[in-house]
Amino acid sequence: MMPLPGLRAGRGSSLAASGLAIAASAWALTASGGEAGSLCQGIAGIRELVACVAAHMPEGGSGGYVPPLAAERAAWQATVQAMLADTCEPALPAELAPHYERRWLGGRTGLCVLVETLDADGDGRVDRGWGTFAVASRPRRELHIQVPHPLYDIATETQALAVFKGVDARSFLLAGSHRDANPARSTCQPSTGEGEADAGHNDSSLFFIAMQSLFEFYNANGKAWTAIQFHGMGASSCPGVDAFMTYGFAAPPKPGDKILDLRANIAARDQKWVITVPGDSPACNLTGGTNVGGRLLNNVPADQVCATGATAYSGKFIHIEQKTNLRAAIADWIAAINATWK
Repeated sequence: MMPLPGLRAGRGSSLAASGLAIAASAWALTASGGEAGSLCQGIAGIRELVACVAAHMPEGGSGGYVPPLAAERAAWQATVQAMLADTCEPALPAELAPHYERRWLGGRTGLCVLVETLDADGDGRVDRGWGTFAVASRPRRELHIQVPHPLYDIATETQALAVFKGVDARSFLLAGSHRDANPARSTCQPSTGEGEADAGHNDSSLFFIAMQSLFEFYNANGKAWTAIQFHGMGASSCPGVDAFMTYGFAAPPKPGDKILDLRANIAARDQKWVITVPGDSPACNLTGGTNVGGRLLNNVPADQVCATGATAYSGKFIHIEQKTNLRAAIADWIAAINATWK
C-alpha cells in the first residue's frame, strides 16, 4: 500500500464548447504508448487527462453506458473510500481492474486519479461509461467539484476541472457518459423521463456511490465540507437569469448562508450578470430538488433518494445552473469561490 505524501444538447453553444472541443481534438484517437485497447495512456496532467476522458465517453444515443452491478458498485465504493483515506496504490478490486487505472499524478496538491481506460472493442469509447474520481491529498479547501452531465451540459467538464484546480479543492467527480447515452429510462425516477445513464437521477450510478462515500467520510471525521455541482441551462431557460444557485432545495437560503456569499462574490465580478437564488427575481424553477446526490446530502436516506424529496437543506450541496456566458467565466468562479471559502 502506498500512502499519499502528506497524508440535453441544447444547453450549450459553440462558444462555450470551444475550449472542450480544442482539448478533445488532441485525443480524438487512442493515445499511443499504451496497451492495445487502453485509452488515455502517457498523460501526466489532470487537465489533459480529463480532456482525453471527455473525448472518449459514450455519447448521446450510443447505448454505450453499462449500468454497474452490485459487486461493481461495492468495489467502486471501497476504492473511493481508500482514496479519501490517502491510498493511491495501483492495485484495484477485480471488479474494476479490467476497466480502470488508479494513477498518482502528484503535483502541488498531491493528486490521485481513478480513471476508466479500457476500450476492448476498439470503438474509441470506454466500455462502461462509469466516470472519473480524483482526490487531492493536500487541498486548501474541503470542497468537492462535480459534473453529473458532461457532454450534455456543454463545457461544464472543462469549467469544473479548472475550478477544482484553481480553488485547491479536495476532490473532483465526473460522470462517465452523456446523460442520454442509453434509451432505457431511469428505474430510480421514471416519472422524470431521465435515462438510466443520467448520474443526477439514478442511485445505482457510480457517481452517486462516490457521493455516498464522501457523505460517510465527512460524517465520520466531523469536518465541514461542501459539494458544488456545475450544470448548464439553455438560453431560453429562466429568462433574465445568468446563473441560479440552490442548495438542491426550493426554499430561500437563510441570512449568513455561504450560498449568499457566493452569489455576492460571483455577481461582483461583472455587474451585468444576474445571479439568483430561490426567492429572488426573476424566478427560476431549476432547483435541483430531484437530484439524488443533493437529496442524500440534504439528509434523505440513501435508500429513499429516488422517491423522497428533502424537507430541509444541510448547506453541504450547492447546485449551480448557468448559461454559456457563466460557463466561460472560469477565472471569475475561481475568484468567487476562493473569496467565499477563505
